[in-house]
Amino acid sequence: MSQLDEKKRVLEQWLQLPESRRRDATDVVAFAYRLLQERPDLVGENRQSSLDTIVAWLLPHLQKLEAG
Repeated sequence: MSQLDEKKRVLEQWLQLPESRRRDATDVVAFAYRLLQERPDLVGENRQSSLDTIVAWLLPHLQKLEAG
């Protein structure tokens, strides 16, 4: 599966969470960490790099919630 497909799946899972669990950066990190616990092969072999990648994908969507 391509990285774009993985990003889409991660975003879909993120948006399925209740808004109360998508409010700040700690929610993003907790979600990314939990996701990598469940699917360690999701993004890449390096766990920290994978965590950073997922957080980078989600932070722009968090800012839209904060602004709106």
